[in-house]
Amino acid sequence: MPHSLKLDLADGRRWIIRPVDEQAAAIVAELGRVMRLVPGAGGRELCVSVGNETERPVHEADGAGACRLVAPTDRETQVDQMRRIASLIARESMVRGGLLFHGALAEYRGSGFIMAGPGMVGKSTASRRLPLPWRSLSDDMTLVVRDGKGRLWAHPWPTWSSLRPGRPGGSWAVEHAVPLRAVFFLDQAPSDQLEPLNVTQATALTLESAEELVHEVKFVLTDVDAARVLSNQVLSVAKSLALSIPGFSLRLSLDGRFWERIERVLPVGALLGSGEDGGCPDPVSVESLMAGDSLRVVCTGNSMEPTFRDSDLLEIRPYGTRRVRPGDVVCFNSPDKGTTVVHRVVAVDSGGIRTRGDNNSTDDPRVLPAGDVIGRTEAAQRGPRRWVVRGGWRGRLELRCARLVRGIRRYAGPLPHRLYSLVAGLGPFDHLLPVSYRPRLVRFGTPYQVFLKLLMGRHTVGQCDRYFEKWQIRRPFRLFVDERIIRKAVFLAMRSKVRD
Repeated sequence: MPHSLKLDLADGRRWIIRPVDEQAAAIVAELGRVMRLVPGAGGRELCVSVGNETERPVHEADGAGACRLVAPTDRETQVDQMRRIASLIARESMVRGGLLFHGALAEYRGSGFIMAGPGMVGKSTASRRLPLPWRSLSDDMTLVVRDGKGRLWAHPWPTWSSLRPGRPGGSWAVEHAVPLRAVFFLDQAPSDQLEPLNVTQATALTLESAEELVHEVKFVLTDVDAARVLSNQVLSVAKSLALSIPGFSLRLSLDGRFWERIERVLPVGALLGSGEDGGCPDPVSVESLMAGDSLRVVCTGNSMEPTFRDSDLLEIRPYGTRRVRPGDVVCFNSPDKGTTVVHRVVAVDSGGIRTRGDNNSTDDPRVLPAGDVIGRTEAAQRGPRRWVVRGGWRGRLELRCARLVRGIRRYAGPLPHRLYSLVAGLGPFDHLLPVSYRPRLVRFGTPYQVFLKLLMGRHTVGQCDRYFEKWQIRRPFRLFVDERIIRKAVFLAMRSKVRD
């Protein structure tokens, strides 16, 4: 009787991969070597068989699933069959709130961090360059799962291309899960740069990193409706993941010490949050980050608007011998919820310290003892911009000014748009420009798609989306564009043959 192998995932599920014939046993045995699995029993069975038909998706049958494979003829097809077994397990994990990432997994002091990105961006190279105490667990793929308490865990996943003929091979401890603390989306650049991402950016990049692997899972699905449901689930999981852990844009150079930049913003705790009931806006959540003698936090939510926005990176320093003043923006522990909060001090008296979010209408219900205050926010960074955060009476004055500016923008904001629309209705004004600066269309494409861009001089001022649904033209350049002409150009481009 062929041996069954167990695979324990951090979401609480145990898989039992059971071969039902000798050919399947050879494939499962090799999969066990690659994923470092041992024999076991007592979980959800995935029955693997080899036949003349192509593989079929997992189906429920008394708690078991089935996977039918074609007989491998060489090492290449054997790797494909192992990959498809793993894809079925990954698909089931997605249904339960997990996600298969196109990203390398690294461990640092007991926590996991994903370095995600498309092929050839440098994930494997970056993994090899990590020094101790860093530890590379996988260099291409990571399976993220969520446990019963909502915590995210990361499992290393095999690099299938390394198992192809002529490649170095390898094995991965798939059952070794680490708590996921952050995701770094990689790109190449002349120098190392690190910037926090907001939830929208992180969600989009998460979907991009998962898209290729979602297609890999979809090919085992014969049901179109099931594939559509899976796509919707992936979108939901990507957004949930972006809300749960901080995301960063990490640009890598060929010889920089990028890990030192990562260590400055490494989360050392679980996801933290604040906010109370009673009609308050969404709470601000922060992820604790250590950087030398300062503490850094990444904000999400809107309870500190207009002072801070989603994904702003805050620098916290301890008070030392200084005293807490009304107007300071402080970071403090909230024992009631086991979280860490960034809010502004509104009063200090013999009873303690009262705080409130700048966008909240009521004070926080708990009066803080001085021992719960971690430190004061001294600076903030939004993209490349960094500014000093004032405390005391200056902090209260800056808050009033920020609220005044927000109010002006809120009520007077539509006026410029109305004026712009009025002026645009009198155009286009392209005849006022020199001939060399008048807008012109550039068309290029592939045998399958046509791409259109709008140029003024050497600058791209607009482009048509890939399905020719609408133009996106930057203001104020739209004043110089005759939309009737570009609509005609789109009509002609859709019906003409594309030439390389």
